[in-house]
Amino acid sequence: MNTLELNPNQIITLNDYPVHSDSVLSEYYKNCKLGEDVPFVPVIRKEIVRKYLDPNLLEEFERFEHQNPFAEYFMLDGSHRTTALTLAGCKITAIIYETDSDIEEAKKLVATGQILQNGTLEHSLKENCEILNRHFREKPYFMTVEQKTEKMKRENSSLFQQMNFLKRNIFK
Repeated sequence: MNTLELNPNQIITLNDYPVHSDSVLSEYYKNCKLGEDVPFVPVIRKEIVRKYLDPNLLEEFERFEHQNPFAEYFMLDGSHRTTALTLAGCKITAIIYETDSDIEEAKKLVATGQILQNGTLEHSLKENCEILNRHFREKPYFMTVEQKTEKMKRENSSLFQQMNFLKRNIFK
């Protein structure tokens, strides 16, 4: 099991746009700006996931990949964390699942708070890849964390006005 510091253009985000809770995003953002640790984000290398993508989805992914050559990892969980880290200008610490034993090791990190309890921990690597295929089949488009964050900034001005207020008045 490896961890890696990633840029937001290296991670293919889930299609849960926009994030479900502005308050959770704001709390993570505040923690990031205060320099507090944020739990690892589980990812799988795209070379592994692509083997499980349906042919039509694979074709769409290849178009995305051509336009986003730095996107190397599929995110499994962590939309609020990755968005907050991106907004705060921080790198994203990812835990990379490459084998089933990596997932077993990650389970042990829940007790330390380094990883959040999440559904990915209850599935094998293959099952997580199959879940990603189903997820993207429902919404057949791909975006990096960076692209998703920029889209949210454009389309959710009230949330980002609140975050700018925090930045100006609390994190001077």
